[in-house]
Amino acid sequence: MPLGIIIIGALGRMGKEIAEIVLTDSDFSMRGAVEYERHPLMGKDYGSCIGKDAANIPVTGSIAGIECAGCVCIDFSSPASLLRILPAAAEKKVPVVVGTTGLSKDDIASAHSFSSRIPILISPNMSLGVNILFLLTEMAASRLNKNYDIEIIEAHHRYKKDAPSGTAKRLGEIAAASIGLDYETCVKNGRKGVASSDRSRKEVGMHAVRGGDIVGDHTVLFAGIGERVELRHFAHSRSIFARGSLAAARWLIGQPPGLYAMRDMLGF
Repeated sequence: MPLGIIIIGALGRMGKEIAEIVLTDSDFSMRGAVEYERHPLMGKDYGSCIGKDAANIPVTGSIAGIECAGCVCIDFSSPASLLRILPAAAEKKVPVVVGTTGLSKDDIASAHSFSSRIPILISPNMSLGVNILFLLTEMAASRLNKNYDIEIIEAHHRYKKDAPSGTAKRLGEIAAASIGLDYETCVKNGRKGVASSDRSRKEVGMHAVRGGDIVGDHTVLFAGIGERVELRHFAHSRSIFARGSLAAARWLIGQPPGLYAMRDMLGF
């Protein structure tokens, strides 16, 4: 039986990428398209809105009127939109895959509270390759320890609103924790001017680049004396995030209530 998919943020870039797969893959069934309530295409047929054949699915402002049995919500909207969706998802007992970035600690705490009722998977990056990068960063940082300076460089398209990216921040959190530091106190966002002292060993550098149509590049640089190690991931297409989120949805629907990450799905 096809897995029902409800896309939150259905008319955004990622929503459309997910729909491209869901509408053409017999393993899935498009069951809902949700956007913010004042969207100009509210009530229109979703297929027509994205240049496809009619899907007989109206663009709606919530999941309240959607039959959610056998479905998973995939959210690529905004933190505010996610917080509006979670209560209804918990009420309808529908799992939620969250790919939305820029979530605050309070947003995560809210998701955690609803995860006692439904399974929720949150990841700052749905790419399977990036999640392997998370693991490699943890391994490298813990073994190279404080003998190597850690710098993280990320690049994204000109329209990306949050900086650093959720992926870069997660890489920084992993690297910091692996060498016994707290991300919030040790991260150094960019550099300017003349430093009064040598670079501290108790910091993680963070640098964001914005321009053009860059899908997403992430580099974790371990710079030592006489050598350096670079871990890098380049996203060539947003389809990798769509496919990763759908793989997460397949896995999540079989899980008990709880808060999950991609590493749970991948088994490490």
